[in-house]
Amino acid sequence: MTNNREKIKSKEHSIRESTLSYDRLLSLFELSQKINQASDLRKLLHNILDSAISNLDAERGMIILNDQSGEHYQTVASDSLSNEDIAFSTSIVKRTLEHKKALMSSDLMEDKMFKDADSVHKLNILSFICVPLVIPGKYEPIGTLYVDQRIYKKDFSDEDRIFFEAIANLAAIAISNVSHVEELLTENIQLRSEVGKKYEFPEMIGQSKMMQKIVHDIKHILNDNSIVLLVGESGSGKEVVAKAIHYNGNRKNKPFLAINCGALPDTLLEAELFGSVRGAFTGAVNKVGLFQAANGGTLFLDEIHHTSEAMQIKLMRVLQERETRRVGGTSTTKVNARFICATNEDLEKAIQERRFRKDFYYRINVVRIDIPPLRERRKDIPILAQHFLEKYSREKGKKIPGFASPAMKVLMSYDWAENNVRELENEIECAVIFAKDGTLIKVSELSDKVQGSTKTISTTAPLFTDEKEEPLTYVQCEANYIRFILAKTAGNKSKAARIMGIPRTTLIGKMRKYAID
Repeated sequence: MTNNREKIKSKEHSIRESTLSYDRLLSLFELSQKINQASDLRKLLHNILDSAISNLDAERGMIILNDQSGEHYQTVASDSLSNEDIAFSTSIVKRTLEHKKALMSSDLMEDKMFKDADSVHKLNILSFICVPLVIPGKYEPIGTLYVDQRIYKKDFSDEDRIFFEAIANLAAIAISNVSHVEELLTENIQLRSEVGKKYEFPEMIGQSKMMQKIVHDIKHILNDNSIVLLVGESGSGKEVVAKAIHYNGNRKNKPFLAINCGALPDTLLEAELFGSVRGAFTGAVNKVGLFQAANGGTLFLDEIHHTSEAMQIKLMRVLQERETRRVGGTSTTKVNARFICATNEDLEKAIQERRFRKDFYYRINVVRIDIPPLRERRKDIPILAQHFLEKYSREKGKKIPGFASPAMKVLMSYDWAENNVRELENEIECAVIFAKDGTLIKVSELSDKVQGSTKTISTTAPLFTDEKEEPLTYVQCEANYIRFILAKTAGNKSKAARIMGIPRTTLIGKMRKYAID
């Protein structure tokens, strides 16, 4: 009993010795008000985390929940969702949960408790504070509030720890106040690369805002019969999007047929699409065309820009009348298929150059979905790379757990302009072949082309003029400057803020203002 009283007195004395500044007390007050008014838990947790990071001047932070076994974790709030940045030290989190108290270190390389931890070395963590989240009335922590430094050592103070503990208490109260807390804590969570993400369309992998917009658009047209035009560079995933539309809609139990319009001369393409009767031309046989074979399903017409003017006229009639006639035949057959067309060309430019019919363009351009190249959605590169790594590790009977940090930086820096996602997939397959079983993919196992282009991000675009060399407004210039610095730092917001000479929170606010992903 005496020992307990002494511990309480010691704790009270330490709190009196480390009083919180006015700014930090104000931050706590503002957060407590938000808790009372909050309806969106995840948004609130992000607000709490932002306050913790900015007040402690930390590089990054996370709110991590664990399941009842304490073996699986889920990051429910983070200032970054890239594969590298979301990874945390499981050793630190585990030890914090076991001790049920705040742990911190200003120099992990000299810290006896953690200096030999693999995750600390792998992630190059130099300093950290980690505090357990304990819901009022419960004994076991439900997770942790975690911040760390990887760029330079941070000498965290007792005041930092006390403020961080207060923030953690607010986060725990926020979670306990939400009626869906049990759902939040018991949902299926997996450590798996610590980038766990539920995709509405499993075949479409990506978390960027651009991919989210594509998913949003797909949901609205799944069961509609309108013609869809997919526009994107070679290898950007047009056929993947086409299949997502088909296999998630009401035609999923019917055929999905695809044809590359640029792979066949007109005569053969016509026979493939419309079918033929014996004797219609040399070598012709009785054959059902793809229009008929795709009955009830989907016909995907890839590289539609390669069709001749004569073929475009024939296709336009099918799309308009919804009926077809075999080459050499006399009777027509009704067509009941959904049409999805794809191109990697600028069709408006092709119309101006008289290479594509304007009326055919407006016939196929009913619902248009633009698929961005991989270099414009770099946030998806780590997720795609991990997906391909797991795929080819299984296929080749290897156990390759992931990528070394320098290797991932190289993958993130390369432009993938030749073949986008397909090029990335080929790169990962080749890396798996040369990687040693049980080790991380290293830079040396990537191709010379990718290694030699570490900084191929397009950072040389004019900052002050548009494509017509007209001056930009101040707002446009500022947005371009932010994009330029973020590209130079491979998306590292803390490093970008230091280069720009502004607080990290100010940078995040400007990114939101200008919708910079």
